[in-house]
Amino acid sequence: MTVPSASTASRERRLTRRVRMAVRAPFTGRACWAVLATALSSAGNLLLSLTVARLAPIDDLGRFALAFSLYVLATGLCRAVVTDGVLAGAADASAAPARVLVVGLGGAVPVLVAGIVGGSGYLVLTGLALPGLLLHDHARIVGVGRGRPGASCWREALWTGASALAAGLGLAGVLGPTTVFALWAGTGALLGHVTVLLSGHAARPRWRLDRADTRASLGYGAQFLVTAGSAQLALTAVAVVVGMAVVGALGAGRTLLGPAALLVGSATTLVIPRLAGLREAGAPVRRRGAVRVAVVLLAVTAPASLAVLLLPDAVGLAVLGDNWRHARPLLALLALETVAAGAAMVAFAGHRVQGAARRTLLIGSSLGVLRIPLVTTGAVWRGATGAAVALAVMALLSVLAWWGSYLHLLGRAGTVQAPVPARADGGQPALSGSRLTGR
Repeated sequence: MTVPSASTASRERRLTRRVRMAVRAPFTGRACWAVLATALSSAGNLLLSLTVARLAPIDDLGRFALAFSLYVLATGLCRAVVTDGVLAGAADASAAPARVLVVGLGGAVPVLVAGIVGGSGYLVLTGLALPGLLLHDHARIVGVGRGRPGASCWREALWTGASALAAGLGLAGVLGPTTVFALWAGTGALLGHVTVLLSGHAARPRWRLDRADTRASLGYGAQFLVTAGSAQLALTAVAVVVGMAVVGALGAGRTLLGPAALLVGSATTLVIPRLAGLREAGAPVRRRGAVRVAVVLLAVTAPASLAVLLLPDAVGLAVLGDNWRHARPLLALLALETVAAGAAMVAFAGHRVQGAARRTLLIGSSLGVLRIPLVTTGAVWRGATGAAVALAVMALLSVLAWWGSYLHLLGRAGTVQAPVPARADGGQPALSGSRLTGR
């Protein structure tokens, strides 16, 4: 019988200890705060979406879905351009709110103009509230990632409570859907501005970055727009080319699938540290770890999506009202998109942990460039059904692309030399961070 050497035994103990820490890490410390903050934020957004979907006619629901999509787009862009640099320690946290205001005002002007020209109250409200909403999102993420996570969660709980109150008044017939949206957006914007004022940071829009850092920051923003941001850009293109009714039908279906999407979004915060804990293990161990995570996520999201598909008409009508007839034919395709998004997210996170920045950008850009014309063409061809087919096809292509690339990467990659910081907000990480190495 061969007795292992002392160095080999010590190496095995260290690896076992790292794996144990990786398993425990997602359930302790800041990871728990991140999951709680994300869950609170998503719950408030879900309440808003359910209320508007129940009260608004299909065209009005489309206007809401477009406005909310542009809010999500602006939030992701701000994270990529400003917030990620603070989390990675590459930017001064005290000067960041001023840059957030620059991004917020830059996005608010075209949204506000589009709302006035198009007669959309949702877009007008989004444009007015956008700077404050971005300040709130930035403060939440930085607070959980580097500052005081408890305070961030309390602010998020306050916003969710205000959203729940507005939703309740809306469902009781006291408020209309536009007013409910106004209370949601106004509360979030007010919290953002108050947080900055209380922190003592500059409340005036200023950029304060040199040329090199500005070039890098804008590069990260461009990467976001052609990758993760392409989903929102595709919805905008559908609204312009086909009309609000298609966007409204997609929004109604996605509202019912909100809990499953919430599970995917919250899991992102846990997946990255879990995979990061296996960096120093061999490729087979990392591969098995990633597959296990994907299977667990699938075991959670698939039943949640299936439950939506099995909803009786009475429940669907109670939740969505007359919009149920527009959403019901799309549910199977949108459920497939949601479940596939969770599987693709695991492999995407694996690329981040491996530090494969160039490969990530190439795959994300290719999928993003394909997504916009494919979804728009599907909407022109068969309306909401055609757009849903295109979204499901893109989700399956994403799974194949990300997992095929990740397995190939593990097949030829050794130990990663530099860790990649995990995003604390539970959303998809933007392609940023000075520690990434291209592969």
